[in-house]
Amino acid sequence: MKRLLLAAAAGLLLGAAAHAATSYAVISLVGDKLDIVTFQPQIGSQLDNNSHMPLALPQDDLDTAALRAINRALKATQPDAQIALLAASTADSFADQDRIFSGSHVTLPAEIAAAVQREGAARLVLVTKHHGDARLQGTGGSVGSGKLDGLGYYVDTDSHTRDVDAAVQPVGFIAPFVYVDVSLIDLATSSVVRRTVVMSSKVIGTSNKDKAMHPWDALTGKEKVDMLMGMLSTELQRVVPQLVAEGAPPSQ
Repeated sequence: MKRLLLAAAAGLLLGAAAHAATSYAVISLVGDKLDIVTFQPQIGSQLDNNSHMPLALPQDDLDTAALRAINRALKATQPDAQIALLAASTADSFADQDRIFSGSHVTLPAEIAAAVQREGAARLVLVTKHHGDARLQGTGGSVGSGKLDGLGYYVDTDSHTRDVDAAVQPVGFIAPFVYVDVSLIDLATSSVVRRTVVMSSKVIGTSNKDKAMHPWDALTGKEKVDMLMGMLSTELQRVVPQLVAEGAPPSQ
């Protein structure tokens, strides 16, 4: 009887260990600046001739929104998970993000590595900037040229867009974009378990009733930040449950 009780107790302990909640650290490295891309006509070249102006952001509102969105997504799918939301404070942590990844191996910037180690988390959800082709989603399909990086706005002052309610048809458009990689990292092995790419955008025409305007002025400064914040939050809440799900494919 004693042996049976010991065996039963061991079974309960093993079962509890098998169902132990995963601990996560969460970091976003996309909100330090925006990529403001202005379309330049390209003739006979595959190079990115567009102008790129980095717009530094004085506050970390976008990264904070990302952390909150991921936190909501993790709690909705894994209520017992231990979650540590971490914020990078040095410019070095945001720079040269390609250096973080070498195939599936991960080398975290010193500040992040130290913060993650202090938390003792098993896994890291890391949001970094994605560099990819401009595929801006309009009503008639994708538009745009060149490359986009991270969060920002694509501005086109030449292309015609159609507004059935406008007396004067607008010329040009502005398009907020969210280009990010979301990686699940095993901190014990410093390797990528799974990664998903987000390439979200929205083309916005520039007419205002009967008056045409410069594309950049189609949104106020607050509207520009709020729109990116909403898009980023929506996409992260969509992809994170798939990212952390057991049995999901290695990449999406």
